[in-house]
Amino acid sequence: MNVLMVDDHVMFLQGMKNLLNVLVPELRVETTGDMKHATTLVQQTAFDLVLLDWHLNDSDGAESIRRLRDAGCMARVVVLSGETNAALIRQSVELGAAGFIPKKYSSEMMVAALRNVLAGRIFLPSEALDASAGRGDEAAATIDPRLAGLTARQMDVYRAAARGLPNKLIARQLDIAESTVKAHLTAVYSALGVRNRTEAAYQASREGMRID
Repeated sequence: MNVLMVDDHVMFLQGMKNLLNVLVPELRVETTGDMKHATTLVQQTAFDLVLLDWHLNDSDGAESIRRLRDAGCMARVVVLSGETNAALIRQSVELGAAGFIPKKYSSEMMVAALRNVLAGRIFLPSEALDASAGRGDEAAATIDPRLAGLTARQMDVYRAAARGLPNKLIARQLDIAESTVKAHLTAVYSALGVRNRTEAAYQASREGMRID
């Protein structure tokens, strides 16, 4: 798995890289402190995961995600931030982030969050989730049975959407029309009982559902 970490706090960046190297030694981890260099890297390498600081010196989170996608980045983007208010977390998900990890987490909590992300699940902190819904356990990490009736292509579209790819990039990746992407997503949302990508992401995080 190729991982790109984008953060302009050098000590945090190095600490995260060391943590990832311990968790999964076979990971290939690239690092950079600015979005300009990040967009160059994603054009040169097919990354599977991007760990993105929301507040960079040369870009804010919304602009950073847009620049990554405009550069053709197909990776899941997981936001890291010192801010953890529910509105910001929801905004990041609405912009296509496939997870959000608070920087204030203890080492143990950070490891647990990273394990979820590396296992292909969507991780959102408890403050972003409905307290009454609870969190999924390891048994919930299998494919959701509600998706059993979907076609293979509909599942391909769902996985791409769960990574945060916009419809245009999904259509390009799967060589189908954007209208077909929208139709497939409508079928997925109907099966899950949600209305949009954001609700689907929150549900996947609560239930511990794998997207890869």
